Amino acid sequence: MAKFIIAAIAILIWAPCHASPQSVEGQWTGGFWVNGNWVAVLVTFPRETEKVGATANVISPVWGGRENAINVTVENLKQTGDGLHLEIPTPTQKVILDGKRSNNTISGQFVYGESKGSFGLTHWGDVAAADLPKYYGAYRAAPDRVVSVFRGWSYGRTLNYVDYQTGEVGTLWPVSDGEFFAGHGLGVSFPVTLRVSFNRDPAGNVTSLGWHSSTNATFTAQKLQLKEERVLVKNGDINIGGTLILPPTKGRHPVVIVTPGDYGTNRDQLRMWAHNFVSHDIAAVVLDSRGAGESTGPVNSSSFSDLANDVLAIVLQLKTRDDINNKQIGLFGFSNSCFFVSLAASRSPDIAFLIMQSFVGVPGWKQETFRAETQLRIDGFPAADVAKGAEFMRLKYEAARTGEGWDKLQSIIRKASAERWLGYTSPPNNLDRLRQTYDSVMTYDPIRALEQLHIPILALWGGKDTFLPVPETVAAFKQAMAKSRNNDYLIKIYPNGSHSLLETSNGSPSTGGKETNFSPGVWKLETDWLRKHLAK
Repeated sequence: MAKFIIAAIAILIWAPCHASPQSVEGQWTGGFWVNGNWVAVLVTFPRETEKVGATANVISPVWGGRENAINVTVENLKQTGDGLHLEIPTPTQKVILDGKRSNNTISGQFVYGESKGSFGLTHWGDVAAADLPKYYGAYRAAPDRVVSVFRGWSYGRTLNYVDYQTGEVGTLWPVSDGEFFAGHGLGVSFPVTLRVSFNRDPAGNVTSLGWHSSTNATFTAQKLQLKEERVLVKNGDINIGGTLILPPTKGRHPVVIVTPGDYGTNRDQLRMWAHNFVSHDIAAVVLDSRGAGESTGPVNSSSFSDLANDVLAIVLQLKTRDDINNKQIGLFGFSNSCFFVSLAASRSPDIAFLIMQSFVGVPGWKQETFRAETQLRIDGFPAADVAKGAEFMRLKYEAARTGEGWDKLQSIIRKASAERWLGYTSPPNNLDRLRQTYDSVMTYDPIRALEQLHIPILALWGGKDTFLPVPETVAAFKQAMAKSRNNDYLIKIYPNGSHSLLETSNGSPSTGGKETNFSPGVWKLETDWLRKHLAK
């Protein structure tokens, strides 16, 4: 009888049974590839005690965001054991995921319209955005190798990084306080190819990072002990906020003011450029654009003249400081902000040098028309759709210039609302707003300010930039330099560089952030060129 009882217990212990579902609560990030471009997927599974359903974001690589799904309710969620099925509705079709959980990953197969393949998600931690600034900084791994860590561009509660030596760029997703991971690509989060851990001293200050890459070297980098000060100035009734970042060395430093475009950009998203300069003993200021951070005023509604005066207000304050060399104050602009840094330099003898990345040498209406037509073509649209986009842009700016044709424009928008080409044209929804923007921004001639400059200028472009006509812009730049009799300039075109000077195959805006590196040598050129001119 005893043997029978023991045997029965053994059967109960070892008999196969249905495994209880593993908890998937929390946040997951990952995605899948479609036609070589990354589709990002973020899913939040609530705790069992929360009376809400799972939600998800799907970030499509398609330009304009018309296929994105933001904070939508997950449908047909089913979980058995370690298996998981879920469906995410998007504006055009569903994303269907069937996978299995293994530790901190969920992977399996996806269906997205006619596309099928493998997907993956990684669990990421619930770290508050307010806890991230302590990690911002420049970290030195070797005399010629510095990594910048700064506020994330695209996702809340993330960090971005740039390795200035290799040009590698990516997004750091938190696992827990002090532990982060990244995939291989600016917007790619699966599979995990990099883990970064931050180390602290007994007082809790971040002192170094540990870099553990499956595709690159493993190293430790010491955080540079930079001095930072809050900056706040007024331009009329507008406040402009920023941060002055000083090298650890003593003395009167040259300084670069890193300017944002007029898009509601936070200063901490500009640290990528600032850290490169500061790691070479050049101070830098990063600014909040109007309507962001401590800066007041409307977003994307100011004239370039007003924005130039914002910058000059910062210059005036810097000139009063004992730790700044007031003869070596310069400006850095990228794309949109190149318009007003060049204008500011033309207005003030206090600007000693200018660095411009992806300067646009044609009026805004012409640049935007080029962008829409070029990107439709690069993204493989039929010739008929490219022609529709080009004609729409002509009609849009005709309405902006004259106020006529608005009803026709709105009729086209309604009829083409389901057509993908329309999103590339940034269709307007308010005539008064369109006309105001046209008058204040889209007709601005950027060459006039250049014709008045007699200071050293470094001008950088990407050879595969689809946002602006590079050959026409470079020709206009050279003509402006000839007119001003300024021979102290350097033009550098990176053959495979995008508008952001990321290495790209064709400059398409619809990649989902698959880019992995900046163009070779771009970071070194900026500091080498500047140090050479500062030494004169």
